[in-house]
Amino acid sequence: MRWLVVLMLAACGDRDAAQLEIVKREVCACDSVACAEAAMKQLPHGGGTPTHRDQAIARDMVDCLAKLKDAAQPQLPP
Repeated sequence: MRWLVVLMLAACGDRDAAQLEIVKREVCACDSVACAEAAMKQLPHGGGTPTHRDQAIARDMVDCLAKLKDAAQPQLPP
């Protein structure tokens, strides 16, 4: 999943950083994986090279999604 976000952000320029930040906030505010994945569909698509800022925002977004996915996994008894 992380590679998908990286590929999507590879198409984003710094001008899209504000939109990325909005999507990141939405993803991190979600309480379910489905909500986060729906929010990620709003990621801008386009050409360009991602900036370090774009990559940092993407990393935070993926971390939020990973936490939701970890929480959604069934817990095994000890």
